[in-house]
Amino acid sequence: MKKLIILLVIIGSTLSSNAQSTNEVGKIVLSVVMPNNVEGMNDSQLSKLETEITKIVTSTGLSASGYNNNFVIYPKFAINETSVVESGLQDITIIDCDLTLFIKQVDNNVIFSTISKSLKGNGKNKLIAITSALTKINTSDKDYQLFIEKGKTKILQYYESKCQDIIKKSESLVKIQNYEQALGLLMTVPEEVSCYNKVQEKSIEAYKAYQKQRCIIQIQEAKTQLAVNNYSSALNTLSQIDPSTPCFKESQTLVNNAASKVDAEDKKLWDFKMKTYTNSVALEKERINAVKDIAVSYYKSIPKSINYTYLVR
Repeated sequence: MKKLIILLVIIGSTLSSNAQSTNEVGKIVLSVVMPNNVEGMNDSQLSKLETEITKIVTSTGLSASGYNNNFVIYPKFAINETSVVESGLQDITIIDCDLTLFIKQVDNNVIFSTISKSLKGNGKNKLIAITSALTKINTSDKDYQLFIEKGKTKILQYYESKCQDIIKKSESLVKIQNYEQALGLLMTVPEEVSCYNKVQEKSIEAYKAYQKQRCIIQIQEAKTQLAVNNYSSALNTLSQIDPSTPCFKESQTLVNNAASKVDAEDKKLWDFKMKTYTNSVALEKERINAVKDIAVSYYKSIPKSINYTYLVR
């Protein structure tokens, strides 16, 4: 009898099925990964299976798509037995199958949780019988909830044990001015982890260092935009300069040249931005949002696809 082994392989291409959003930063996310094909199943059935797995994940309050795809949930669907029963005018095909789900950390290749459920389906042919079996997946089954909770607990345990290592690595990345990677790494830590406040502090430190490096470039961009009378773009560029940078004073001088030459709507947006700078709470919130944007952009710049490899022996 042939034995099917499923491996997950990371390759350098975009995982387009998974949304990438700042809303997911700081959250535990289980990215649903599907095989390109399963013997006997068509594309519609694969899509149905993906939908059911997504429902299982989201029913526990987790997101089923992530921006860094380090923790994934993926299925193995195996048809164990197929039989045909004579029934009046039309034979009925009956299948017995197993749906097994895995929660895995991709970076370390460690499985955190598994569950297997037996399913039965029937119909006038095998394809319809498979569809019938898929409709039997009970996404509200408490066993699935326990499976997800077990995976979530182990993910949190992982970050609790690795948090200091993550912070130290981010500090090393900041020293070599690899700010985007440092921020991306820090933002993988979920909010529930005890060191999350420390992680946020480190992310703000890294962000300020990043802004200090970038502000000279932003000043030059603004001057170029002002030279061609593109005042609106110049204001937008200058608004990205953090007050903590050594360029901020010069940026305000340039602002005075641009602010009087833009329309009322642009001026209104700029005045609102200036109020943010004078409100420490609003400014901190602005920085955190900027950090999240940088983290998501970093992972978008190094997209990876998680594909199935089938080994039959």
